[in-house]
Amino acid sequence: MPSISFIGTGSGLPTADRFFSSSLLFIDGLHLLVDAGEPCVHSLRDRGTLVRDLDAVLITHGHVDHIGGLPALLQGAMLLGRVKPLVLCLASEMIASVRAWIRALYLTEEAFGFPVEWCPWGDGEQMRFPSTASYVSITPHSNGHLAASYRTLSGADPALACNSFSLEIVWGQFRALFSGDLSSALELSRLAAVPATILVSELSHFNADQLGDALKSAELKALCLVHLSEEYALNREELRVKMEELLPQVTDVFVPEEGEVLDF
Repeated sequence: MPSISFIGTGSGLPTADRFFSSSLLFIDGLHLLVDAGEPCVHSLRDRGTLVRDLDAVLITHGHVDHIGGLPALLQGAMLLGRVKPLVLCLASEMIASVRAWIRALYLTEEAFGFPVEWCPWGDGEQMRFPSTASYVSITPHSNGHLAASYRTLSGADPALACNSFSLEIVWGQFRALFSGDLSSALELSRLAAVPATILVSELSHFNADQLGDALKSAELKALCLVHLSEEYALNREELRVKMEELLPQVTDVFVPEEGEVLDF
């Protein structure tokens, strides 16, 4: 039975009661960590042997609130005696820099005690992970979040690659969508055009009405709202009720708490 554990549901704004972005999808025997915002290693350790049992870490993009906990996760896995291979999926242009970052922190892949497979994301390029019964497919879909934020605000070279992805994870009839961070709610319309079991969507870079417009025709069994702007984070129940009104066709709307688990 698939489940999603919400490890960190906060936005990039530090708060006392919310961690940075991280969700754990358990599906057909696989443990898939979507984003590694800190302090994800502590929350995973609280759940038993997950630091040793993770199959893959799926990074939607390189903002620190989505990847900042990765070095501590790797160090924790090493210290806890992990031997199982770990797959790390992220934008291709980030891989060399992330490996250099880890080395700069005096962590060497040779000393981990477990092999790391670095897998570059490609827009629309499906990856298949062998699972208990068959396989789980993961497909990254490019979005404009970094182009809208990093390039615009920093004046960066427009030729510089800076990819950001939403994720589509499918196992049989189970289809989970993770928005990552977006430039516009309308970027969800294409992903949500096909019926889905669950959409885990951010709500920091657009408002609830815009999300409602983007999903007005979507067939969703569940919508989970995370990475909330400060305004929405302070009025979580009000937000849930509003989204139920905007999207009456969605079976369930959740605004999950830290550590909450949804079973399917």
